[in-house]
Amino acid sequence: MKNKLLRFDKQQKFIDFDTETEGLNLVDSRPWQVSWIICQGDKVISTHNRFIWWPDLRISPEAARITKFDINHFKRTSNKTYKVGGKIYQAQSPEEVWEEFEKYFYDPKYRLVGQNILGFDVFMINVWRRLMNIGSDYSFMSRLIDTRALASAIHQEKTDPPQELREFILWQYRMVGWRKRGKKVSQLSLLKHYDIPFDESKLHDGLYDIMKNYEIFRKQLFDIDL
Repeated sequence: MKNKLLRFDKQQKFIDFDTETEGLNLVDSRPWQVSWIICQGDKVISTHNRFIWWPDLRISPEAARITKFDINHFKRTSNKTYKVGGKIYQAQSPEEVWEEFEKYFYDPKYRLVGQNILGFDVFMINVWRRLMNIGSDYSFMSRLIDTRALASAIHQEKTDPPQELREFILWQYRMVGWRKRGKKVSQLSLLKHYDIPFDESKLHDGLYDIMKNYEIFRKQLFDIDL
C-alpha cells in the first residue's frame, strides 16, 4: 500500500555507508577508510568517519589520486596516521574500527544505503572480515538499498520493485548490471540530475560522499515505489 512506502515511513532508520580502499580488486583490496551516517527521514542523526591502519598498505597511485591520499606521508610516518586531502587523521586497528562499525551494520533495525554497494562495498566488508579471521557473513544483504540500482531502474521506468526483501535484492542486482549509452548512474551524475548542491573537489571523501548520497536517496524515493 502507498502509505507503507519508505518515503512516508518516518520511523525507519538508515545507515548510509562507504569504504575507501587500496584499489578495485574485489578479492583482496583492503578498506582504509569506512564512513557511515545514521539517518531517519530527512535527518542525519550521527556521523562516523574511521580510518583503518594497515602497516603495509599498498594503495595504488590512481586510488591515492582520486581520494587525495598522501602516499609520501604514509611512507614517512610511524604514528599510525593517514594524510588525506591535506588533513591528518588518526587510524586504528582493523579490530577497533570493526567493533564500532559492526554493532550498527548488523543491527536489523537499520536499512543499509549506498552507491554501488552491491558491486563493490559488500566485497570490501568481506575482505576486512577475512583479514581479521572472523569469516564471511552476508546476513545483512536483505537490508541493502543501492542508489545505483535505483537510478538504473528509474531510467528504465521500472519503478515498482518487488517488496519481498530477497526478491528485492535479486532485482537490484539485475538493475546494477544494466548499461545504456547516455544513461548515467554515477553519483556525480545523480547529484547533477537532482540539482543537489555539491563541491566536486570533495567527492571521493567517504564521509562527504555518503552525506550527498543520502540526499540522492531521499530524492529517489519519490521516483520509485519502494
